[in-house]
Amino acid sequence: MAERRDVTQYRRLWEVNPEQKELDLALGFMVHQAATLEFFLHQTVRRLVGGQYATLVTAGMQASGLLDAIKRITGVGAVSEEAAREMAEMAGKCRVAFRERNKYVHGIRVINTENSEVWTNNRRDGGIDQHPMHAEKLMELGADFAKLGSQVTDWYRHHLDGHPRRESRQSPSH
Repeated sequence: MAERRDVTQYRRLWEVNPEQKELDLALGFMVHQAATLEFFLHQTVRRLVGGQYATLVTAGMQASGLLDAIKRITGVGAVSEEAAREMAEMAGKCRVAFRERNKYVHGIRVINTENSEVWTNNRRDGGIDQHPMHAEKLMELGADFAKLGSQVTDWYRHHLDGHPRRESRQSPSH
């Protein structure tokens, strides 16, 4: 566990480098929104599966596994064709967003005087891929996750629980 003086030291670093603080806060926002979407994907699979053991089905599943399960379940006629199309569109956007998230979460941040980058392992050639890292991009990605989370919950509330669509929300294809 970090000691108080360690935390104080990091706060001082933020004071002398506000760009670092902005990046850290934006990264935290994005990660929180991604985790929220992943939570709602768990709920979606549980509602699709139903029954007392639905929780066991999703235990330990990561986002890609949840999206795969949703695709398989909705693809065999568990929901209407309209609902399956809507979910397929949302799932595609989720996959793109989670791939982008993984770059920031599983890479390392390299900071120099001019900019920040995130470095990730290139699995094909064993090298290192370098990507720019900007707080605004992280905030936009966090907002994308928040929107997707809202769409996913609206989808299962409407298609699985029978509730009307929320006034401020439309299906992803509209």
